[in-house]
Amino acid sequence: MQDLKVTSWQLFGHDRLYVNLPDGTAIGWADRGSGTITVLHPRYRDAVTDALARQVPDLPALVGEDAPAVVPGPPAPPVIPRIPPMRGMRKRGGAGRDPAPPAPAVEPVAVREPEPDSVPVQDRASAPIAAPSAGSAPDPASAPQAERRRRPAVLPPLTPASDLAPRRPGAGLREQLGESATGALVRAATGALRRTKEADPRRGALAGERRVGAELKRLTRHGWRVLHSVPLPDGTEIGHLLIGPGGVFAVTTEHRPDASVRIGDGTLRIGDGTPQPYDLGGSPGAHRARAALEAHCTFDVPVQTVLVFTGVTALEVVAPPPGVRVCRERELSALAPLTGVLTATQVERVYDVARNAEAWPDA
Repeated sequence: MQDLKVTSWQLFGHDRLYVNLPDGTAIGWADRGSGTITVLHPRYRDAVTDALARQVPDLPALVGEDAPAVVPGPPAPPVIPRIPPMRGMRKRGGAGRDPAPPAPAVEPVAVREPEPDSVPVQDRASAPIAAPSAGSAPDPASAPQAERRRRPAVLPPLTPASDLAPRRPGAGLREQLGESATGALVRAATGALRRTKEADPRRGALAGERRVGAELKRLTRHGWRVLHSVPLPDGTEIGHLLIGPGGVFAVTTEHRPDASVRIGDGTLRIGDGTPQPYDLGGSPGAHRARAALEAHCTFDVPVQTVLVFTGVTALEVVAPPPGVRVCRERELSALAPLTGVLTATQVERVYDVARNAEAWPDA
């Protein structure tokens, strides 16, 4: 590149020869004091050394065979208008030299350049422009992120036997009712004999699970994924797992037919009854779900608790704890517009992990 221009510049104790493009952008310099050559743009490496050798032949220590390794500098900042030189610079530089310094934004990188053999080249290239001496030191802010880049546990491939997606709401209750003497044949015989049988509360609970499952299914049109009856190692299950842009929600159903419910101050009151202790934050489903999902993801997977009351005539909630939502089944639609927690790619990753039964043995 024959159109490069080499100018001499002296200021703040520095004595340098700058190599500039025709538009005045500095692409490198030679420091007379330290004997080093700094290249701001790696693609101009040869052009910078050739320009110094061609126009300043009296510097063999910089451009000869014994020249030190060229140190690539940090990425150049955006080009800004050049500022006319000060009088002090004109006097110090001499009448025969071009007193105009390079763009001021490049100047901070010239302060005490580290030795080429003490700092890896890639560290210098990524060092902040305002603090070149920090190129050899790790960025403290990057340490937590490095820890967060954890290696996920190996998850066995999904098989028809391990796929939880086909499970229906209340699968555990269905199995219990199937094992008890309340099957279709027994119910038909009871009706034929005109005998009354006390209602099984599990059937009411199953009806509540179905209603919640139907409401959650409506959210899938808004980019949400739903799983039902996620089994846990201790024989319990997470009623529903809602996964979407707004995060992950472990949904628990409370079926209270024709009841007026009030929750507040750590108690639950049904109708005019006596308030009973009720810990909204005591459900371990959300904590166990987060542990299982994060074990197979490289990112954080926050999980909140949603407590849904079905069949109630009234629901009053006083100051629920953070991370816990209490609502009726019809109010689940308020979760649809929530965003900003998981990207679309992360949603699919969490769903792929959650639907695999092999991800839950240690939950």
